[in-house]
Amino acid sequence: MSHYFTGNNTAHEFKEVEFRYSNKTYRFKTDRGVFSRDRIDYGSAILIDAVAKDRSAADDDAFIDMGAGYGPVGTVLADVLGARPIMVEVNSDALQLCEENARTNKVIAEVMDRTGFDAHFSETVSFYVTNPPFRAGKSVVIEMIKGAHAYLYEGGAFYMVVQKKQGMASYKKEIESRFGNVHTVVKDKGYYVLKGIKIAE
Repeated sequence: MSHYFTGNNTAHEFKEVEFRYSNKTYRFKTDRGVFSRDRIDYGSAILIDAVAKDRSAADDDAFIDMGAGYGPVGTVLADVLGARPIMVEVNSDALQLCEENARTNKVIAEVMDRTGFDAHFSETVSFYVTNPPFRAGKSVVIEMIKGAHAYLYEGGAFYMVVQKKQGMASYKKEIESRFGNVHTVVKDKGYYVLKGIKIAE
């Protein structure tokens, strides 16, 4: 069986989950082998709410959802904020679901595999969100933090959700080291949404 943070396919076992936010119900098709297939995980729900309340829809035209999975974070934030999502994922099954789920929820999204993103994407965006694949290892998450900085325009924000037990303190230091600042947007039941703002160098 493959893991959700790899590019390998697994035998399909589709199901549908619902997520209600801001008086609207979103529907997502999930599958065996993708992260949190039975429900929108608490970390993603916290991240959605934190970013939706922290951002101004009028200021946002595009954002990156790195490690998008089957698309809940990018889809809901795009709908709520009126922003254009670039959703990036390594798992090929999740990529297909991400595309389908965006369409189902009437969101126009650009969905990219990680290899294509790294090779060809050069746009700068308003903000960058991630619920990282912590099981892939700390080095992978740190590279995501470091890489995010280059894709933000000045004043743009990086958002990451992490549990305290997953090494929140060390990731917080990493964000501060890369961005020159770090803010705790939300703290809820051991989950933290951390933010770094890109400032002029």
